[in-house]
Amino acid sequence: MNRAPICPYCGVTALPAEPANVIDPSFVCENPDCDSFGEAVDG
Repeated sequence: MNRAPICPYCGVTALPAEPANVIDPSFVCENPDCDSFGEAVDG
């Protein structure tokens, strides 16, 4: 099983932007204090 990517800016684990039943979900930074909050994070 693949692990969620880590935001390169704040080090917080990104969360899926899409529902969990999507085969290849995109991930976004969920840290509201990060400059990349809500931005896509590459795995």
